Amino acid sequence: MLPPPMPADEPRRLQALRSLCLLDTPAYERFDRIVRAASHLFRVPIALVTLVDEDRQWFKARHGLDATQTPREVSFCGHAILSPATFVVPDALRDARFHDNPLVLGAPFVRFYAGHPLRTGDGSRVGTLCLIDSQPRDFTDADRAALADLASWAEGEINALDASEARAALEQQDRFFEVSVDMLCIAAMDGTFLRLSHAWSRTLGFSDAELYSRSLVDLALEEDRAATAMHLARAKAGVPVLQFEHRARCHDGSWRWLQWNAVPDPEEGLLYAVARDVTQARLLEEERQRVERMKNEFISTVSHELRTPLTSIRGSLGLLSGGVIGPLDPEVARMVGIAHKNSERLLRLINDILDLEKMESGRLDLRLASTEVAPLLALALQAHQGYADEYGVRLEAVVDLPHARARVDEDRFIQVLANLLSNAIKFSPQGERVTLSLTREDGALRVGVQDHGPGIPESFQARVFQKFAQADASDTRKLPGTGLGLSIAHGLVARMGGTLRFTTAPGQGTRFSFDLPECAPEPEAA
Repeated sequence: MLPPPMPADEPRRLQALRSLCLLDTPAYERFDRIVRAASHLFRVPIALVTLVDEDRQWFKARHGLDATQTPREVSFCGHAILSPATFVVPDALRDARFHDNPLVLGAPFVRFYAGHPLRTGDGSRVGTLCLIDSQPRDFTDADRAALADLASWAEGEINALDASEARAALEQQDRFFEVSVDMLCIAAMDGTFLRLSHAWSRTLGFSDAELYSRSLVDLALEEDRAATAMHLARAKAGVPVLQFEHRARCHDGSWRWLQWNAVPDPEEGLLYAVARDVTQARLLEEERQRVERMKNEFISTVSHELRTPLTSIRGSLGLLSGGVIGPLDPEVARMVGIAHKNSERLLRLINDILDLEKMESGRLDLRLASTEVAPLLALALQAHQGYADEYGVRLEAVVDLPHARARVDEDRFIQVLANLLSNAIKFSPQGERVTLSLTREDGALRVGVQDHGPGIPESFQARVFQKFAQADASDTRKLPGTGLGLSIAHGLVARMGGTLRFTTAPGQGTRFSFDLPECAPEPEAA
C-alpha cells in the first residue's frame, strides 16, 4: 500500500478547506441529493462527497456507507486530490498502490474507485465526488465527463452559502458588535482600526470617525505607547495570543485602563481583539492594597509598642507567682495567676501578629540547615505534655525514621509543631490521644499530627488557613485561640519547602501533615 503524498500547496489547501466551515457539520439535503443521483446514474452501491483534512477523509454526504470518515493514509481520495482530472482505479487488487489497502481487503471491499476533485474559489482541491463498487469495472470517457458534471454541481454547493444564511450571519455579526459591553475590534497588524463595536465610543467618548482616524498605539497614553507597539510587534512575530493592559486616552482628556485579549492572523494580516475597561477594578485593587498596607503598618507599630511593656508585665507577674516577695494571700495568688496567664496569651498573640506581618512583607528570615527531625518532634511533645495533661489527652509519637534529616529552621519548625499540637489537644475529647508521626511517603519526609476530635466542619474547611479564621467565632466559644496559628504554620511550612494540608471526617478526627525534602545523612567522622 502506498499512502497518498502531500500536495505541494497543502497549507493553502487546508486553509481553503477550513474557510468553507463544512467540516463536522450535520447532513445537508443539497449534498445528499448529489450522492443519491450519482449512485443512481452510475449504478454503484456507494457514492460520497468527501473533504480531506490533515489526517482523514470526512464524508459530507454519503450513500451506501455507514462510516463517517476514514484515515487519510488509507484513503483513495487522498490520491484523487493530487490530480486535476478524474482519478480512476478500475481494479484495486491489481493496483500496486491499493492491493493491500485495508479498505480493499476489508469492508467496504473497494475494487473500483472513481473520484473527481472538488475545488474552492482559489482552485484548492479540498475533496472529491467519488464512486465506489465492490466489483472491478471500466470507466469510459463519457463516464468521466458525466462525473465531472456532477462534481461541478457539488463544487457549486460547497462554495455557496444560501443567500438567506449569509444575510442572517451578517445581521448576527452586526448585532453582536452593536450590543457587546466589551470593546470588540478588528485591526491591521500595525494597530490601524478596521472595525470597532459601539462600546468604544461609549467608553472613550470619541466619535466613530475620530476612532477610525487613530490607531491602537495612538490611543495609548504616551507612557504606554512603546509597550503597546512592542505587543503589536509580537503579534507580527507569530505570538498566537496577546494579553496585555494599557491606558487609553478619552475624548475629555481622562484615561481608562484597558485589558486586551487579541488573536493575530498573520496570513490575513489582521488582529481580532477584545478590550475590556478594567479601570474601576484597578482603582479598587489599588485602594485595597493601600488599606492593607496601612493596616499592616498600624498592626506592626502597635504590636512593637505593646510587646516591650507587656514582656515586662509578664515577667513581673511571673516573679510574683513564683514567690519572689514571699507567699501571697490565696485570693491574691489566684488573681495574679489569672493575670499572668492572660499576659502570656496576649504576648503570644502579639508575636503571632508580628510573624504574619513579617511573612507578608517578605522580611521573615529563616535559618535553614540540615537537621535531624526526630529530636525536634521529641522536644515539641515534651513542651506540650503539661498542656495535654490539662485537657486529659495522651500524647504519643510514631517515628519510623529516627535519623532522618531535612533542611529546616529549628525554632520555626518547633513553632509549626506547637500550633498543630495545641490545636489537636484543644479539640480532642478527654482520654483520647494525639499522635505525632514521622514517616517517608513518596520519597519525602512526612510529618503528621492526628487527633480524634469532632473533625473540621465542612463549612469551615475552605477557610482553615486564613488569618483570624475560627470554626466558632462567637464570643461564647469554649476553646481559646486567635485564629492565627494555622495561618502562620501554613506560611512557615511553605518557606521550608513543604505544603501544609489536612484530612478530616466528622466524628473521626483530623490529620494535619506536610512533606519536606529529605537530606542525605551527615558523613561519619573519620
